[in-house]
Amino acid sequence: MALARAVLVAVLLVAGPCASSAAEQIDVELVGFLVRLPAGGLLLPPASPSTARLEVPNPQGGSRITFTVEFAPRTEVVLTGGRARDGQLVMLDGYLHGERIRAHSVREIDGTEVTGRLSLRGGPLTLPVQSDRVVDVFLDGALTMPVGFLLTPHTSSRLKVLRDGQAVTLTVPPGLTIVMGVD
Repeated sequence: MALARAVLVAVLLVAGPCASSAAEQIDVELVGFLVRLPAGGLLLPPASPSTARLEVPNPQGGSRITFTVEFAPRTEVVLTGGRARDGQLVMLDGYLHGERIRAHSVREIDGTEVTGRLSLRGGPLTLPVQSDRVVDVFLDGALTMPVGFLLTPHTSSRLKVLRDGQAVTLTVPPGLTIVMGVD
């Protein structure tokens, strides 16, 4: 996540509102949610150019940074069935120009499981959350410091309510704290 944050900060510093030349392109690799896709998803690579939105979560739970993504027939795709689903968490490589990203490749993110106990000082939490929210988890085997994990409206769960001290298994992308699933 630190790498993605560093890349995003560099992108915003270099490409910010001062980016004026059409030749300026910045190579980016971002993790985010593909949104505003057709109901049945988007078949990738598309037969003709197509667009979607990529929402990059803020690890502290604040507002997301949103980019328009352009997919071309030559976009490299590593997605189950070759179809992107609305709200799907993906790794996107491409070239940033202004507020648009020309996708070079898009790939599905696999999750790994971590276990621990929730620390919900504000009381029970109803799922799905309505907006991104950081929750502290004391990981099994860790000494005393909790780790902040980001729950999103896209986090899947069979649970309806999370409670303080509850044992949970989180599915997260390796090296990241975005929760894909909680049980």
